[in-house]
Amino acid sequence: MASSSHFRPAARAAVACLLWSSVSAAQGESPPAPEPPPARPAPVTTASAPDDATPAPPSPSATPSPQAPPPSPAAPGPGASAPVDATLRTELNALREEVRALRARVESPPTPPPAPLPTPAESPAGVRERTGPTPRPLGYEPFWPWATPPEGLTLGGYLQSEYIWSQSSQDQLTQGGALLNKDRFLIRRARPSLIGEWEYVAFAIELDANTTNGPQVDLRKAEASLQYRPDRTKPAIVMATVGQFDTPFGYELVESPRTRWFMERSTTSLGLWPGEPDLGVRFAGALGFFRWTIAAVNGEPLGENSPYALEEPKAEKDVIFRFGFDTTPRDDMQLAGGVSSYRGTGFAPGADATKSGLQYSDIFGNGTVQLPDLSPIQPAAATPSQTFQRWAAGADLRMNYRWRPGVLKVYGEFLLASNMDRGQYFANPVLSGLDQRELGFYVAGVQEITPWGVVGFRYDYYDPNSNAFDKREGQLVPYSEAIHTSAILAGLAIPDRARLVFEYDIVRNALARNAVGIPANLPSNTWTLRLQVQL
Repeated sequence: MASSSHFRPAARAAVACLLWSSVSAAQGESPPAPEPPPARPAPVTTASAPDDATPAPPSPSATPSPQAPPPSPAAPGPGASAPVDATLRTELNALREEVRALRARVESPPTPPPAPLPTPAESPAGVRERTGPTPRPLGYEPFWPWATPPEGLTLGGYLQSEYIWSQSSQDQLTQGGALLNKDRFLIRRARPSLIGEWEYVAFAIELDANTTNGPQVDLRKAEASLQYRPDRTKPAIVMATVGQFDTPFGYELVESPRTRWFMERSTTSLGLWPGEPDLGVRFAGALGFFRWTIAAVNGEPLGENSPYALEEPKAEKDVIFRFGFDTTPRDDMQLAGGVSSYRGTGFAPGADATKSGLQYSDIFGNGTVQLPDLSPIQPAAATPSQTFQRWAAGADLRMNYRWRPGVLKVYGEFLLASNMDRGQYFANPVLSGLDQRELGFYVAGVQEITPWGVVGFRYDYYDPNSNAFDKREGQLVPYSEAIHTSAILAGLAIPDRARLVFEYDIVRNALARNAVGIPANLPSNTWTLRLQVQL
């Protein structure tokens, strides 16, 4: 059934056509009036004519003279009404204009709706980026909970294959059998992903296959979320997530390896968090420029050199808070940053009980058992497991600026922690008796040279133990175990499809000893050539 708004224009158009026909007939030459019958008397008029009225016509019995001229059309008789004709003409003209306007509105092509603004389309699980004539928002971040993937299911993925050369490479094995050779080809990341995005719910699943320590396949992400996101072009106002997700501390931990130009995270980040994913619950939201995240996790991230990775040997959970901002003060500039806090509990496993026994050693090498060859083994009681406190605090800031060569990204991060090292020096105050203090920071800059090229530089500093001491000539002397790394990169890109990047890392450390026993630099410079292809 047509609505009333559609019926009224059609009805008015029909009335206009009828009025036009009647007026056209009235304006045309009217047929001669038939002569009245001679036998019928003239009607008697009881109403008096006004003073300016035309005199009454002669009675029907009187025959008009043939020489009398016909009445002028301009002088209407008593039966005509000039004001009525003028009113009809005015209404007809008005209706005619309205019909023309309606016809023009119906016949004109509809105005296409404005093109929607581009939205960040890639998620941490690798949602395909949208391309188009309109550039992407400056400084968009493709990681959850701030990603805005398209509606429905989206399949994505990327592959990073590379060749590495290192000064510290040797054709030898360690005491435990690990390889010391580092010059090799490898698959660093091969990550397919599936994203689901609807009005109130979302999920992300991502797998990772690599050959860094032999061929292996891991579950990287398994996020199930409830969200409230009324504006589909902006992040959710509030989102609750349960599952396996990147630890929401700082910037590097949640930055997607798919979009990061540098090969790996900084030394500080790798030392405190060997892997990004952890299991827990996360609450996050975006209101205007304000960003907030609160999470509780197991505290045993994937990649940790521990038999409890992605498990939980303790009941207490680690808690993470992050509060930040993301704003665009100008069309060519974007600023973002935040502060983060981590509070948790570490776990030091105990030892099993041992029985008493005898140990045989052929001291004389004669193949016989003699009394000096035997030594008793004392029994030992079980040692209980213990926990210890650990914490971290950090601040990060980044800026994206678009100018003539391309987008310039400058960013940095500062971290201070205690007993958090799980990838470099493995802090354990239960064994050492001392709390290990960690300090680190990095500053980096990446400049696009048109959409097809990029150059960058990053400097990072990491001191894994500010309480470190070295024994020299029988005395304890404080010394620095800090690691300095300068990374230089250059690359080519096919936008949204492929990257070819070369990075050279200059590393300065204190892992070697000179001729007199003083800590010295162990040569470990590295260069990497990586090809990345993505869906």
